[in-house]
Amino acid sequence: MYKPIRDYAIIGNLRSAALVSKDGSIDWAPAPYLNSPSVFAAILDETKGGKWSIAPAQSFTLKQEYLGETNILTTIFQTREGILELLDYIPAQAGTDMKEIEKAELHRKLTCTKGSVDVEVIFQPRFDYGRGETILSFGEHGLVVEHEGKRKGELISPGEYVLKDNIGTTTLKLKEGETVYLGFHYHETKEDDRSVAHYEKELEVTKKFWENWVHRCDIASCPLKGPWHDMVIRSSLALKILFFEPPGSIAAAATTSLPESIGGIRNWDYRFSWIRDSSFVLQALFQMGYVQEARVYVDWLLNECCSVKNFDPKSVQIMYGLQGEADLKEEILPHFEGYRNSKPVRIGNLAHLQKQWDIYGSILDTVWRIHLMDKDYKIQENTWDILRKFASYVVKIWREPDEGLWEVRGGKQHFVYSKVMCWVALDRAIKIAKDYSFKGELEIWEEEKEKIYSEVIKKGWSEERQSFLQSFDSNDLDASLLLMPVMGFIDGKDPKMILTVQAIEKELSVQNGLLLRYTAKDGLPGREGAFLPASFWLVDALIFAGKIERARLYLASLAKLANHVGLYSEEINPKTKEFLGNFPQAYTHIGFINSVYYLAKNGGNKYNI
Repeated sequence: MYKPIRDYAIIGNLRSAALVSKDGSIDWAPAPYLNSPSVFAAILDETKGGKWSIAPAQSFTLKQEYLGETNILTTIFQTREGILELLDYIPAQAGTDMKEIEKAELHRKLTCTKGSVDVEVIFQPRFDYGRGETILSFGEHGLVVEHEGKRKGELISPGEYVLKDNIGTTTLKLKEGETVYLGFHYHETKEDDRSVAHYEKELEVTKKFWENWVHRCDIASCPLKGPWHDMVIRSSLALKILFFEPPGSIAAAATTSLPESIGGIRNWDYRFSWIRDSSFVLQALFQMGYVQEARVYVDWLLNECCSVKNFDPKSVQIMYGLQGEADLKEEILPHFEGYRNSKPVRIGNLAHLQKQWDIYGSILDTVWRIHLMDKDYKIQENTWDILRKFASYVVKIWREPDEGLWEVRGGKQHFVYSKVMCWVALDRAIKIAKDYSFKGELEIWEEEKEKIYSEVIKKGWSEERQSFLQSFDSNDLDASLLLMPVMGFIDGKDPKMILTVQAIEKELSVQNGLLLRYTAKDGLPGREGAFLPASFWLVDALIFAGKIERARLYLASLAKLANHVGLYSEEINPKTKEFLGNFPQAYTHIGFINSVYYLAKNGGNKYNI
């Protein structure tokens, strides 16, 4: 039986990640990387996907939380006979050798803290999304795993396992004070890898890794102080898991094909680095004082993805693989039934072929924000050469339609948000050029920037609807319009913007503070749930409009929607509060951090852009 998406927590180490359910089952884990084929995927097919379950054999109650300000997960099981503590983590890894970091591991520490507990272990890896045959056999230290005739890994574990249908099961009997480690290595192990000392060292290194990274502040002066400070920290830790290091790319989510509506077909693979999404992630981390991530990401994007002789801006894709892959071919896994029979299950994403004009504004805005935030950051001439080409390219294409940020599959349109971000691209290019005395077509950029603004005001505004619209050619509203004041395109207190916020609140709202992205036809059957990031955008728009108290009330209700460990999904069923869509979703945690920041600043725009 499939578990609710909101019943999961995530662990990771900037290479890969895994979802752990409330009852101690790892039901999703790709290896060795976040966008690699899955080893455990019961969340997509409970029979064929594979899982690694650890839980008391007796009935139990439980409590699950993270270990302090880390991404190490603690699950406490209480039975009549005793208490069991399960610690789950993926060891943090240093270094930049891609061959070395293919040696991924999953560690699980079991401690009986009271009485005695019989622990049932079910080990069922299914490599390559359950394709081919994964074979288990007995090894000297546990179980050996083979797939398609090749040795793929090893389970280091105490206990006498029983093998049936390539599923390993055992029962571990622990008494008070006893601790055992179980480790799944996606590679052959050496003697040192199997020792208790190895697991204890990796646990301490991982703990220090997260503690050294996490946001530290004097709470009295923190720009994120308030009742949601701790939840903001958790959101930042969730975002950090979605980074892939090296090279510093950022995934939009840790999963694929979790549906936007149960039984629907809107099931996408989000384990890729979208330029737009990454820009939003970095903006949220800026609010917390992080700048290094942005520097590394921009360096990767411009020097790895864009750095070619005779560089042409039109060749830039809206998204890339986590190692810079350009071909993200979309494929259906017909043998997987999908979460609660939501088909198809997809890997890859055809959206990489789309044209979305907002990406140029996203890149230039990110570089501009680094310049403002990091006094040691200097934009180099070679970086400016690329940014200058972006701005000049925007001059050529902003009048053309595109597929828009929602990646609709119903044809190109003149999306208002895309036009706004073209304005942002020119605005930031002008600011950078002036601050650095760089050469550029400033007069042309200034002229085109004004033309974009006039076009949006004229064609993007509807007197009849008394609102900005999704596109020049439609009569529909769109939640992305709420970002216009955040990006500095229009004052949040401008009458047109206030009316737009009111219209979106009325027409896209499905419950108090919960919004749809849009109601327009998008070329796909079915519909989605409420889009949680849009709710945070509404909070931001209300703050920029000076409606502080209403924004606070909305934010308070949204904060309550987080799951038991402070994580959000992408979508939510407004009636049941059931999580939908990929998990955890970067956009939602970005939205939460930004809303808390803007509220703490009482609606001020820190960057004056």
